[in-house]
Amino acid sequence: MKKIEFGGLTFTVSNDGKVYLTKLYHIDYTKNEASLEDTLVAWNHKESTGPVFCEFDVAGGSSSGTNRLCDTKATAAIRYVSHTEKDGVLTIVQRSDIVEVTSRFESYGDTNAFRVTNTVTNIGTEPLCIEMANTFGFSFADNWETENKDWYFHKFTNARYTESMPDVRSFYDLGFCWKNQVFQVVNVGNASAYENIPQGILENRVSGDFLMFQIESYYDWFYQVTISDDKFKLQLGGPTAIRHAWNKVLAAGESYTTVPAAFSYGKSLNGVLGEMTKYRRHIKAQNEEDRELPSIFNEYMHLSWDDPYESRTRALAPYIAETGCKYYVIDCGWHNSVECNGRIYHFFGTWKEDLGRFPEGIKATADYLNSLGLKLGLWLAPEVVGNENYDMIDYYGDECFLTRNGKKISNDTAYLLDFRQQKVRDYMSATIDRMVNDLGCKYIKFDGCPNAGFGCDRGATSMGDGLEKHIEAFLGWVDEMMKKYPDVIFEDCFGGGMRTDYKALSMFSVISTSDQTRYDHYPYITANIFASVLPEQAAVWSYPVDISVYDPENEDSVNDKVSMERVAINMVNAVLGRIHLASRINLLDAEKRALIREGVDFYDRIREDKLKALPYMPLGYARFGDKHLASGLITDEKLYLAVWNLGGERKINIPLSDVKVKEVKVAFPLSLETKFSYDETSLSVYFTEDYQARIFEITI
Repeated sequence: MKKIEFGGLTFTVSNDGKVYLTKLYHIDYTKNEASLEDTLVAWNHKESTGPVFCEFDVAGGSSSGTNRLCDTKATAAIRYVSHTEKDGVLTIVQRSDIVEVTSRFESYGDTNAFRVTNTVTNIGTEPLCIEMANTFGFSFADNWETENKDWYFHKFTNARYTESMPDVRSFYDLGFCWKNQVFQVVNVGNASAYENIPQGILENRVSGDFLMFQIESYYDWFYQVTISDDKFKLQLGGPTAIRHAWNKVLAAGESYTTVPAAFSYGKSLNGVLGEMTKYRRHIKAQNEEDRELPSIFNEYMHLSWDDPYESRTRALAPYIAETGCKYYVIDCGWHNSVECNGRIYHFFGTWKEDLGRFPEGIKATADYLNSLGLKLGLWLAPEVVGNENYDMIDYYGDECFLTRNGKKISNDTAYLLDFRQQKVRDYMSATIDRMVNDLGCKYIKFDGCPNAGFGCDRGATSMGDGLEKHIEAFLGWVDEMMKKYPDVIFEDCFGGGMRTDYKALSMFSVISTSDQTRYDHYPYITANIFASVLPEQAAVWSYPVDISVYDPENEDSVNDKVSMERVAINMVNAVLGRIHLASRINLLDAEKRALIREGVDFYDRIREDKLKALPYMPLGYARFGDKHLASGLITDEKLYLAVWNLGGERKINIPLSDVKVKEVKVAFPLSLETKFSYDETSLSVYFTEDYQARIFEITI
């Protein structure tokens, strides 16, 4: 019997060579050391695989027709070969007659989080079809039946316009009053967070333990909880046969590596989020131009929508420069003819400037913005061609599109390109070259495309395999462009926040959190988003002049419809993340524009603290419809706390019992009256209106 200890992990190798995960942070499967060997013997004689940490299966295996993606015969056959530990990396090698499985664990000095992948290699002489290769799994609870009301699961739902909405339920309420229950969340397609963010939290309300995981996938993934050996068992990973129409045929000597996953542990919600946040900073995108977290104006929301014009951009730009924003992004439409009569999405794919919209050319607009101290940004949807852009459809030919059964994959407006094809990569590389070198673009917003569903069957062993190969090629091309243009900031978006994952965020500097259009709904997203995204990467819209107050026939009336408090809430929504200012702020008077500038100045002032701050949720998660919200960022010395009243009682008391409050002052807005009181353990805010928001700077 051999023990392997690594951070919060303990593995035990039984006398017959099976490798078990016998301790994970607080979860100890062998509490009595004297009984450890007896426990291992008992596991070896059960039909389940026991607490193993990696699972895989081959074609025809036991996972082919079951919801339970664990306890496979292929997994039970592997045995310990060796392990090494060096420079914060543990590698464990196991082998059977047909495969070698290499598990790689990475630790990080300032957090208890670890990262894991598995590499499955065909060591036989014949091709081997893999139908499942999970990234990690573990058991928890001594007995599922007596503890199903003690354990809770935090699922992060991600419906459009209500992104990052945590759903917390006991395992009893998830259906684990029956032993055969399977709870699972599955993502299918090329939008990684189409309905749920690839992360979750296990909470034990008896012990107070929290364990968090994230799956780092840009496309397919799953996690599931089942019951095995009278314990709950969590498995997670990327694509599988039964859920994603996926398999991978490995030639002799060929390998497949799973999508990465990461785990962290804490004794509170803030604690476990803090550990994961510190880990995320180790893997986040690195871009020197983005190091200062420049503020961004994007003219899409409540302004140009899909219909930008040179004259509008030039008229608005001086007001944007006045706010202190550093980038001016022209979103969807700069590339399409005004003659498409509102059917702009049907004509995507050429990506050349439209001189009907920009008569002097985009470069002239970029030069004008530069003269005001602004850098130009442009929007791009690189994965699609509109289904009425016949010139580009003919240019590419059918072989350049993702297909199923010989038919191009599409939605109502566009077809999906296949980035495995050199012709596609060449055209899109030339597009980026043109945007940067000819048009003067310094910020590129990548938007998403139709969801590919299971994927494509051309050039692949399965539809899921085709999707995986396409995504690998696409991200390889993205990486190539980023290395070619290190002075350009790249943003990732998919209809708002549909690509909220840490594969994307390990590459893109900024990610869209939502396309939410209501400023009084955005706080529900903002208050939760730092559980899923680093504050320095989470793009949040601020649009003080939305369409509910805009009258194109009487623009002079707009200012009277926008109160100072409305401006303040919009800015509070955005400044703790990555501010994306928008809307017709030129229609506001000087006092309100000064309030916007005050918000941008505050955003700039806390930049260094933001880069090291951790999430802080004194009221827990925000639930849609809550009247009082509070969420912030905390460092060793400061807590920046945003507080919203959304139609509730005007007095709000916020407990701060886990910090020692020394001093509280208003951080934003300084130009509006704010009444509050505090002691060492709480903050009370006395709002004067039904809809207001403030940010407090609390010295701790």
